[in-house]
Amino acid sequence: MSTDLPGTAAGRGEEWFVVLPDHAGAPAAVAALRASPFPVTRWLDHPSGRPWLVGHWDPRDLVVGTAGRTRVAVLGCCPVSPGDLAGIARRTAHVHDLDPVAGSLAGSFHLLASVGGVVRAQGTASGVRRVFHARLGDADVAADRADVPAWLIGSGVDERRLAAALLFPEPPPALAGAPLWHGVSAVPEDHCAVLPPRGPARVARWWRAPEPTRALRGGAVALRAALTGAVAARVASRPAVSADLSGGVDSTAVCSLAAVRVDRLPAYTVASQDPADDDEHWAAIAAAGLPAVRRVVMTDDDLPVPYTGILDRGVARDEPHPDIHLRAEDVVRANLLNAHGSHLHLTGDGGDEVLHAPVGYLPELLRRNPRLGYAHVRGHQVLRHWSWSQVRRVLTARRDERRALLATARALTATGADRSDAVRLPPWATPDAVDAVRELLLRAAADVDPDLRVSALEDTVRVVRHSGRVQRACAVAAAADGLPVAAPFLDDRVVEACLSVLPHERTTPWRYKPLLAEALRGVVPERSLARATKGGTTPEYAALPQYRADLLALCEDSRLAALGLVDVDRLRSELTGIWLTDASPITIARTVGAERWLRDLRPTALATTPLVTAARR
Repeated sequence: MSTDLPGTAAGRGEEWFVVLPDHAGAPAAVAALRASPFPVTRWLDHPSGRPWLVGHWDPRDLVVGTAGRTRVAVLGCCPVSPGDLAGIARRTAHVHDLDPVAGSLAGSFHLLASVGGVVRAQGTASGVRRVFHARLGDADVAADRADVPAWLIGSGVDERRLAAALLFPEPPPALAGAPLWHGVSAVPEDHCAVLPPRGPARVARWWRAPEPTRALRGGAVALRAALTGAVAARVASRPAVSADLSGGVDSTAVCSLAAVRVDRLPAYTVASQDPADDDEHWAAIAAAGLPAVRRVVMTDDDLPVPYTGILDRGVARDEPHPDIHLRAEDVVRANLLNAHGSHLHLTGDGGDEVLHAPVGYLPELLRRNPRLGYAHVRGHQVLRHWSWSQVRRVLTARRDERRALLATARALTATGADRSDAVRLPPWATPDAVDAVRELLLRAAADVDPDLRVSALEDTVRVVRHSGRVQRACAVAAAADGLPVAAPFLDDRVVEACLSVLPHERTTPWRYKPLLAEALRGVVPERSLARATKGGTTPEYAALPQYRADLLALCEDSRLAALGLVDVDRLRSELTGIWLTDASPITIARTVGAERWLRDLRPTALATTPLVTAARR
């Protein structure tokens, strides 16, 4: 049975759901959730009649099919009907029978099933949709957000994991995406959670990256079909959509595919005043070739400066917002495009990650085909202005996961020339924070198979998942703002189409994103496909004087300092100094995001044992 309860209007508010086992204690969990800070407006029962899915979601996003004691649901965007799912349910005798289904449906969604009292819950391989689980009584519960099960079990913030979230440029894969809550575990993106009626959850693998065997032409056919289907599913899911039209080829591709399916498409562009940024020029070229496009152009002066409203209390979700400096701008965009009638906004996010192969493909290509490999190495050297020492580092980079983690543990406070390539904590991290992160890295290294070597394909999967996690966090906030966002490039079928292409044909130093150009020829305006530049600016530099005082105010009574993670005097010094590298605004944003998140959490969620020791107070 599906139940809609009075509550927040569809598509707005804090979207979330919990998956309950087919257990006698499920009604008590529902009662607890209804007394929680999270709005409970909908639920769906197991075939047994016990509560199964509980939460708040847009009813348009849930499709359910039932056959006997089997119920299958997709929650998200998926062009499937209740009849289709009922047919799937009839053919499902075990939760693992759904593996082929999970690997075939288009869109971006959670796949959920109750099969004879056993529950399956999974997100996407890209990481845009995730699953977490925690022990509640004598059974496990699962959810799409880590903060909901954390609330159910009375958990607090794991300050060590929070310290690791400050790593620059990003935490290593062994730590990336870990829940920031004690007692909550993440289901790996390529696994599903299986919940028996009683006892602990287990995870089972359902996805593997395709081997890159396709040539460019065959891969282009596959990408065109997958990306077209992803965009078509979004357009069909809402009365009206809008799209980014930054001028870059990725957003132009998504915008073009949407524009041929609607009579009117609001297309959003931010026109930078930086003369070196040519995005607006290319956006205008694309729009001229897309009759359905109605341009919505904003300039830097029309938008809030970075960190506007950073001192105002907000809503804390299960992790800090990755683009905290742009939150006010996101709200302005949502309100503006709502006024233009949009119910869903499409972006080109994820395009870089799926269309480019990381440079880890070079040593593999060099071994397989020395002549072609050498040509690619020299081409990238010229394109990226690499010195020969940088070339050597690329070709001899550690592929040993355990050694890489141990090296990261040693380099957490690297200085001088060694800082450029090292994963590291910001200079204002306390010695206690460094020790805590080093301990996490050493534990992770101890758990790694010493024979594990990371392939170029795995490199790409990791890059895609990093983008997926960022998109997930932004999408949760955007839905609460009233304008959900979608990134079709990060749909699993699109990711698979791209990864199936030989990396040296997907990425070449002599041509910009050749796979996309071949795939969408005849759909994207021809001049747009010829673009070989990438615009973009960093407004944090120019706007620093306008928001410096607010960031300094966050140093007062800092929650991060109270947990022993940040030396506020060193942080103040960075905020009042000169930013000489791109690392500064990124590390500042990450720290500010964590500080704002802690301030917005309920007091009971804060860790009770600060890392700071008495000797260092």
